[in-house]
Amino acid sequence: MARASSVFFVLCIVCFGLQSLTSIAVFDCCYAYTRKPLPRKVVKGHMVQDSHEVCDIDAVIFITKKFRVCANPREMWVNKLVAAL
Repeated sequence: MARASSVFFVLCIVCFGLQSLTSIAVFDCCYAYTRKPLPRKVVKGHMVQDSHEVCDIDAVIFITKKFRVCANPREMWVNKLVAAL
């Protein structure tokens, strides 16, 4: 009986540990903006980073075939590119 209690206790500890690990999310935030406008033909999509959430700055993250590029959402070329997507 003591062995069953010990096994149950260890299983509970493992389950709580796994639950806390899965609640930790990894965020890949932008910390600086690109200085060069991107050509429309290389951009596959975009995401918006909000400074009111986890990251420090607002950004539009353009997704290319090879990279993710951070851009300033206040710049005209960024808004035009987002509208074109």
